[in-house]
Amino acid sequence: MRMSFVQTNLANNIDASNARAKLDAVAKKLIRHRIILAEILKECVEEFEGYELPFIEKNCIVGDVRVDEVSVDQDMPEMIIGSNTEDASDVEGVIHFDLVFDAIVPKTKEMIRLIINVEIQVDMDPGYPLVTRAIYYLGRLISRQKGTVFIRSDYGKIRKVYSIWICPDPKKANKNSVVEYGFVQQKVFGEVHEAVRNYDKMKAIIISFNDEGMDSENDIIKLLSTLLSTKQSVDRRKRILEDDFHIPMTREIEEEVSEMCNLGYAVENVGVEKGVEMTRLTSIRNLMETLKFTSEQAMDALKIPKEDQKKYEDKL
Repeated sequence: MRMSFVQTNLANNIDASNARAKLDAVAKKLIRHRIILAEILKECVEEFEGYELPFIEKNCIVGDVRVDEVSVDQDMPEMIIGSNTEDASDVEGVIHFDLVFDAIVPKTKEMIRLIINVEIQVDMDPGYPLVTRAIYYLGRLISRQKGTVFIRSDYGKIRKVYSIWICPDPKKANKNSVVEYGFVQQKVFGEVHEAVRNYDKMKAIIISFNDEGMDSENDIIKLLSTLLSTKQSVDRRKRILEDDFHIPMTREIEEEVSEMCNLGYAVENVGVEKGVEMTRLTSIRNLMETLKFTSEQAMDALKIPKEDQKKYEDKL
């Protein structure tokens, strides 16, 4: 029996989601290599500006890089040895950080521990401003330090956190850009003398790019565009990574770079999903207008799953 139009599009929608999830997983595997993280730290995190990449890679990234894992290794309350990629509370529930690792910042002879959260975000239109989610993540990274970095009211020990969002295929208005959000001091009246280190505790950085970024003069945009491209040839990408960034093509990295190309259709399917969504909305409206259905009746007639109906109800 021939599948209905709505069922066919629903199947396409599910396939696109699965492919996008695979693409996201491969991107995380590529980003988590220390040589890539060192480049991100050098180019995006001010505390590492001026330091050589080999030094950052070998001396500044602490412990294992956790990818979608729950792993907390605490030594004593005031020290974090490892980081947890799952954060939970009775009120807010559970959220997952894609990659979490600690980095030591060599500002002085002493080492300062820095928590950095790197996220892969393929969908730049998730239904809310991306920067608001980044702010929420930063808040969680700060609040979870109580009981690990500091105890009771010793807030002076709070350590700076970063949430770095890596966004392939953004909207055209945001393509090939790097933007930073953080706390700044603004004097409203009178003289105030507060050390920057006391309020400069969190920063969100959003890096957006597409394939055009492979020709960018900005190193981090060029690197990430090359690394995560789903359309450019593997040979060209390998050549740029080796020649321009001196990244050795280990068997593991080479396989992951190739896999990104193999999953290239995932990005294109995002457009398919949007098309399916618009088709469904039009069909719902038509049934409501011509047959005087309620929105719920129209969605039931179109066999739209109950768990998806609220999304369409909000968009009508």
